Amino acid sequence: MACSTLMKILAERGHDVTVIAPFKEKNPPKNYRQIYLDGIYEQVSGQSTNLFELKPIPVVVPIVLHFVGMNFQEMTFNHTNFKEFMKGKEEFDVVITEEFQAEAIKYVAHHFKAPLIVYNAMDANEWIHPFQGNPDTPSYHPCRALTHLTNHMSFLERLENTIFYTYEKLFYNLISFPGQNRLLHQYYPDAPDLVDIAYNVSLVLLNADPSVHEAIPKVPSMKDIGGFHIRKPKPLPDDLQKILDNAEHGVIFFSLGSNVKSADMPKEKRDFILKKFSKLKETVIWKFEDPDLPGKPDNVIIRKWLPQNDIFAHKNVKLFITHGGIFSTMEAVYHGLPVMAISIFADQEMNGKRAEDNGFARHITFKALTENTFSDILDDVLKNPKYKENAQMRSKLMKDKPMSPADAINYWVEYVIRHKGAPHLRSAALDLRWYEYLLIDVVLFILVVTGAFLYTVLYLFKQWSRKRKSYKLKEN
Repeated sequence: MACSTLMKILAERGHDVTVIAPFKEKNPPKNYRQIYLDGIYEQVSGQSTNLFELKPIPVVVPIVLHFVGMNFQEMTFNHTNFKEFMKGKEEFDVVITEEFQAEAIKYVAHHFKAPLIVYNAMDANEWIHPFQGNPDTPSYHPCRALTHLTNHMSFLERLENTIFYTYEKLFYNLISFPGQNRLLHQYYPDAPDLVDIAYNVSLVLLNADPSVHEAIPKVPSMKDIGGFHIRKPKPLPDDLQKILDNAEHGVIFFSLGSNVKSADMPKEKRDFILKKFSKLKETVIWKFEDPDLPGKPDNVIIRKWLPQNDIFAHKNVKLFITHGGIFSTMEAVYHGLPVMAISIFADQEMNGKRAEDNGFARHITFKALTENTFSDILDDVLKNPKYKENAQMRSKLMKDKPMSPADAINYWVEYVIRHKGAPHLRSAALDLRWYEYLLIDVVLFILVVTGAFLYTVLYLFKQWSRKRKSYKLKEN
């Protein structure tokens, strides 16, 4: 959905946009054309599970992501509407794809002879670094898919990160990437090797911002556009406007995002959350998907869907309780709201830890959540002014930039078009083989030369010693 927001931004700025997606926009701009891959979303959503019950095993995660990525791409390649689209002789100034274990789909750019731009819903990570020649160091770059670490790691954390980093790299290069290469040539036999496509990316747009993410090196072809999805707040529906205006003691907004459903929450934890809410003087607005919530106190308002960004802009909102999704976290930072992060799966734990390190949040995993910890953390974030102060400081950082993220998207996309793929942004690291990049050939050369030198010195010394001993024996 975020990628569709990006494409709408380009359409609103006058570009003719063609979007291939398994869902339809209800009110797209006039110059926003949709290639609807009907049936894919329904097929995938029918396999959904209760995310509260998810217990991912780190070593299995790359395997699952590999098969998910392969499945999505194969469904796309097989879809009638996609096949018809690929038969066309259209011309495009640029092709934008989303980075998520989906290298084979990048063939679309090669097919239409257009520069390729990649959008990534996270900050620069181990999935992106190799294809841009970006520094990728496990000493302070956490392995996003397999760990929940931040950039500041202890010795044991660096050890853990290095092990998982190595495992993921081996799996990706030995299993995943070759598998995607085979998939591509199954459907497009005349396509070049996937290496020639995947490493030919003109620009990477990263859903990252220094107000939220840590500072890490990025080559010139990587651009931060974090916060691009945040629009100017719209007027609230009358009922919500009235609730917020009349909340004398302020509002706590509670949402676990679009993928995690509060209605699936285990009854035991839901009950002690409601018990705590009943003791608060604040009004609680909770995104809850079921119209029936047993034991709901009078100060708790539930809705199946809520305009989150518009609510955040109201002056009476005091706190955001979230699952720690990156888009929700960015919205909270933009509006200067303190956060209580209850992470459930994927990158949420890492986002929650990072928010806590940045001083505007408290974090706890849903698994570790108890009646006491929920009450203590909620009270702390509500009553301690430091969280609000740090949130407002982070908000200033997010808003202090030369152009808005939406304008940056338009500028850099047009930049790539103007400069025919912007090859001057390409890092020289991409022209090196892996052993050249790691200087293994240089190190081996130095070791061989050093070894040869030491061997020669030792040999000459032995020869000299023998001659000296022989000379002394003759003298005696």
